[in-house]
Amino acid sequence: MLKRLLSWALLGFTLICRCEARAQAYVGPTQLGPYQIEKDFLVKTLFGVLGDPKIKNNRGVSCFQSGNEAYLWVSEMAHESKFVGSILLSDFPNCVRGPVQVTSEALRAWKTKEGVGLGSTKKNVLSTYGKPSRDDFVKGVDYRWIVDGDYRDGHYSSKPMPERGEEVLVYIGADTLDTAEFGIRNGVVTWILLSENE
Repeated sequence: MLKRLLSWALLGFTLICRCEARAQAYVGPTQLGPYQIEKDFLVKTLFGVLGDPKIKNNRGVSCFQSGNEAYLWVSEMAHESKFVGSILLSDFPNCVRGPVQVTSEALRAWKTKEGVGLGSTKKNVLSTYGKPSRDDFVKGVDYRWIVDGDYRDGHYSSKPMPERGEEVLVYIGADTLDTAEFGIRNGVVTWILLSENE
């Protein structure tokens, strides 16, 4: 009898673990514009689209601007600088204290493979990718890190910050570094992070 109870308990535990693992699988986007996570995406390939930055900052981040409509920073992978680790696309300037290169690429038109981009609705994000791993509400200095160079030498920049939105839908994988974050302002996507960086 005890043996049978232990078998049932083990079976139940296995099923719970499988369901939990399935629930934590990455369900967010794998592509934004030409950049794709889950592939070793070369920095030089992305710069082939955007143009080579004249100056790269010492944190391995390069900043681009497409008119006054869209802004992008690209960061190298933490331990493999030839690969892209993260990109952040926004409808507001997202780099301070560093050079920003104008690109002829229409950054505002960049979308995920499923068609979500700047200006998409929160409802569209949720219907496309499902319930997020986390739903953060932005308060105080939360999410100031999305503006590259804002924090330096233990202090935030004194420059006024752009409106980062009031909510962030976060999609992360349980056993991968894959991450997508959608900043929401007034029910609309104002910035998107796609990352496979540490």
